[in-house]
Amino acid sequence: MDNCVTLTDFADAGDTVSFFEAGAEKTVVARESIPKWHKMAVKPIENGGRVYKYGAVIGVAFSHIEAGDYVHIHNIRSPGIGG
Repeated sequence: MDNCVTLTDFADAGDTVSFFEAGAEKTVVARESIPKWHKMAVKPIENGGRVYKYGAVIGVAFSHIEAGDYVHIHNIRSPGIGG
């Protein structure tokens, strides 16, 4: 259900990021630089779609987010604000 992950190291555009989903290792290529401890989308998130981390809604996208994009205040808002 999660559509973003928290990076445990800095990722540059083009870096492959590994994560586990339902016990299976998966990978996504970072589309831009993302700081350590920040979030990256691992699935596309439509404009207005909920952003999930650890099974909880942590935000709502206010623009389309591609897998590999940096997920932060420039493209999501708090789920309690305006929606």
